[in-house]
Amino acid sequence: METSKDLFKSLDQAEKLFADGAIKKAQKIVRDVNNQIKKSGKIPNKLRHKFNAALAQSRYYDDVSSFAANPKRNELIDAIKNVVENPSDTPKKQANIIHELQTKWQLLDLSSRPAGREQWQTFNELTNKAWEPCKEFFDELKEKKIQNAVQRRILITKMNKYVEDNSVKWPEARSLINFINSIFNEWKEYAPVLDKDLKKLRDEYYDAKKPISKEIERQENIVIKAKESLISKVDLINDDDNDACIKKFNDLKQQWKLAGSAGRKNDNKLWDKFNKSADRFFNAKKEDVEKDLESLKLLTADLKNKTKNPSELRSEAALLINLNKTKEMQVFMKNVKTYQDNIAQEVSIAKVESYKNLYEILLDKKTSEDKSIPKSILKAIQTSENKLDKDKLTYSCIKLEVMADIESLKKDSKLRQTIQFEMLADKFNKGVNNKKILIEKLLVDFYSNLPAKDAGTDEKKLWSRISKALDNLSNDLP
Repeated sequence: METSKDLFKSLDQAEKLFADGAIKKAQKIVRDVNNQIKKSGKIPNKLRHKFNAALAQSRYYDDVSSFAANPKRNELIDAIKNVVENPSDTPKKQANIIHELQTKWQLLDLSSRPAGREQWQTFNELTNKAWEPCKEFFDELKEKKIQNAVQRRILITKMNKYVEDNSVKWPEARSLINFINSIFNEWKEYAPVLDKDLKKLRDEYYDAKKPISKEIERQENIVIKAKESLISKVDLINDDDNDACIKKFNDLKQQWKLAGSAGRKNDNKLWDKFNKSADRFFNAKKEDVEKDLESLKLLTADLKNKTKNPSELRSEAALLINLNKTKEMQVFMKNVKTYQDNIAQEVSIAKVESYKNLYEILLDKKTSEDKSIPKSILKAIQTSENKLDKDKLTYSCIKLEVMADIESLKKDSKLRQTIQFEMLADKFNKGVNNKKILIEKLLVDFYSNLPAKDAGTDEKKLWSRISKALDNLSNDLP
């Protein structure tokens, strides 16, 4: 038998459960304490007062439960009254309607406080009247109610056997809850039963379920303590680096997920408290992100106005660590790349134009200061002493067309084929395959064999063909 001290603890636990909204669990504890008090006889006045307060609270919730369930019972009374006053055209149909209404009534008794005497008598009398037109089915339905009771006793036996097999080493709470729910779902299928069996079966059901519910509660209390401990650890996080605080919180969140269930109601409350404890980290993080977003807006303005080059923009964006992998940063870096590509394209176009002007330099015999052109090509233009060699000029032109993937003239098809074989052989023999080097060499050869005095219409046409090839080779110009 429990001592007064134990009973005080039980009532304290019931008070906490009432406060948390676990009404059914609290009422079970109050009933257990009541049984212990009846067995022990005299108890201290202080315990008596505490018990009376808990009992009053339990009865209050019973009244609330009845307040919610009684209107539904009145609806069932009205429904059975309607069956009496407006009987169905076939006895079988009427029997099924009565059967359904009885099932609903009995399920209300299972899920809330049992009906009051007056309500029950009214419903029972009307049900008996409703049965009169279908007496031929009464025996059949009575047998079905008897069989339902048999099946419910099998479920009670199944629960008792489960307790016997698992009480030494209980499964985890989730498995216990799933087992109870599966039993209850079957229990509802075997309804209704005879009125004389209803209360006894309900009491046996609760008695069989009690050890399982108690174990679920024990395991959930362990999880509650574990999760309360994790909340305390979150409260203690106080690193100067806010990101380090968030990392520690996320590590604790992983432990939280592994801790198990504290019961649906408890879990929701604890989870809210756990996250609320970490709000300070994420609020600080939010402020840092907002600051970096403002800085990114300024960089975006620099990008739009082209007041900074791509390298400067990338370097400053790298300092905005709170925006790593964000959509805003991805869009910005994409725009910087486009900006850099445009600059490269402009440089490339300008470089091609410089190369195209080589023929004008040849004709004018001017010294070019263009640093984008290799000195070797400019020197070939200024100091060419070779005689005009049209074959070499044509060779340079066609080879550049091959490299640029441009079709040559039909009359040059044989030479083009020869050049293609040479280039293929160079590739296999590991000859010079660097495009920049080849382009430079071909242009040096072209101007080394083209004295300015001999530059005529044919030579200008060849240079026009070369210029088109240089457009395609813009990314490979030396």
